[in-house]
Amino acid sequence: MKENLIKHTVNLVKIPSVIGNEKEIADYVEAFLKRHLKNIIRHNNSLIAFNDFEPSKKNITLLGHLDTVPGSNDYTGQVIDGKIYGLGASDMKGGLAVMMTLIEYFSNKESKYNLVYVFYEKEEGPYQENGLEPLLQNYDIIQKSDIAFALEPTNNRIQMGCLGTMHGWVKFKGKRAHSARPWEGENAIHKAYKLLEKLYNFDRKEYDFEGLKFYEVMNATMVEYSGGRNIIPEEFRININYRFAPGKTIEQAKQEFIDFVGNQAEVEFTDVSPAGKVCKDNPILKEMINQFNLQVEAKQAWTDVGRLSLYGVDAVNFGPGDTAQAHQKNEYIPVENLIKNFEIYSKFFSIT
Repeated sequence: MKENLIKHTVNLVKIPSVIGNEKEIADYVEAFLKRHLKNIIRHNNSLIAFNDFEPSKKNITLLGHLDTVPGSNDYTGQVIDGKIYGLGASDMKGGLAVMMTLIEYFSNKESKYNLVYVFYEKEEGPYQENGLEPLLQNYDIIQKSDIAFALEPTNNRIQMGCLGTMHGWVKFKGKRAHSARPWEGENAIHKAYKLLEKLYNFDRKEYDFEGLKFYEVMNATMVEYSGGRNIIPEEFRININYRFAPGKTIEQAKQEFIDFVGNQAEVEFTDVSPAGKVCKDNPILKEMINQFNLQVEAKQAWTDVGRLSLYGVDAVNFGPGDTAQAHQKNEYIPVENLIKNFEIYSKFFSIT
């Protein structure tokens, strides 16, 4: 299947699919799915595909997003020194290629599970616009999963749970004035110095959850102000991104954010995503980890494992992509990663 893995990855990276422009790649994947599976659901530019369910079998869902972040690649579609180059090669078109090759593999071979394949749009943007959400809201097939695997880049390690994330504008108010006469106003930027100092001194916080180490972090990532270079600004806003560990609800994390800011400024939350469940006790997952002696680690980022957790679905990240290559210029994926990932899934799903 090595040739199929390479072919699918090369074909996928040649199709531009920067977030919001997934129609072409969705059309391409849909045409492929119709050649191999009986049931295809399309919602906008997202797809669910599966054969008829056998009641005696447990259900597994494989998920991959079709979109990429904006970026450039000088070697798109080329295989150089055992690496396939292209925007999204590791995050996560290599994972999509594994899904497509598994579909081909089991088109004439029985699986011991009912397999559902989900290809969806708009993962790389705001939580509310993510293409997986309407699939979960409008169709209940994913919720029937005994476990779901997101083929995000993990270097073929099982990454459990995920950090929750929230963004909030912290707004400082001042009084506008001419910069030659600052005493006539109040400088909103200057009012932020205590909070910026707290952020500067905010070290990562280790959080042990069910034996896995997550690191909570809080960072200023953007600023905005009113006025110009010779104006004392009347408003200054800092976007703070808080990454919080599993076990905390969104409301708990919001309160921690508010407590951190204190009474220094107003807070306006703009994008909030839940932490992901750590499902170490899932029997299918335990069997897979033991069978292949897979390395298990915490997911020090956010993925749709968090969204699936809200819907009561056990899920983990397990994909072929190189995590260090995600969102990089001249992104690539090692062919050997694709082969290993496919071999683990295909062997585990096969009836021995």
